[in-house]
Amino acid sequence: MSTATMSSETTRKPSRAEVDSKILADLASVKEKMELCDSMLHPGDGSPAPSLKNNEALLGVIGFLEACAPRMVTLVEAAALGALSEHVLEDCLEVNDRLQKLLADIDTYAFTETPASTTAAAAPPPTTGLEDSVDDLLLDTPSSDAVGKSDDPFGNDTLKPAAAGDLNASDGKMPAAPKVDDFDDFLSERTGN
Repeated sequence: MSTATMSSETTRKPSRAEVDSKILADLASVKEKMELCDSMLHPGDGSPAPSLKNNEALLGVIGFLEACAPRMVTLVEAAALGALSEHVLEDCLEVNDRLQKLLADIDTYAFTETPASTTAAAAPPPTTGLEDSVDDLLLDTPSSDAVGKSDDPFGNDTLKPAAAGDLNASDGKMPAAPKVDDFDDFLSERTGN
């Protein structure tokens, strides 16, 4: 055989039926992946939906579907131009619509997923009661040996400020005016007081 004969046999253009059957097989593969993804996102057995961040198998299926999206658009355009049969065009449109909806649902799920929504069922029950965890925060109740002692837990009962207009308890006079510092001068200049 000559080289010219071999090259003409290897560059043979596939028939429309062969192209259609190849496209239909590819569409069937995309449909299977979409069904798998949908079943993984919605288990249906009462278990919570898996996290998109931690599930490598689900991420792999989603990655495959995301890679198919631009190819599906190209395929629909080619089919609309008459490169494929009408039946294949219908299937392309159906799969593309379903794929776009599924990818939009995945995006919505990813944006609304919170750590609590996917791990609440797996969280272990608390090991101690609430009282055990806050006992150290509660103040002691007064005991009998505390009679006559201050109620102030910080021991500042001798430094109680006098309210405006109160007489000084020790000498019956009004408390002295507070000392004015540089900041007070600056502030009064700016505010006009």
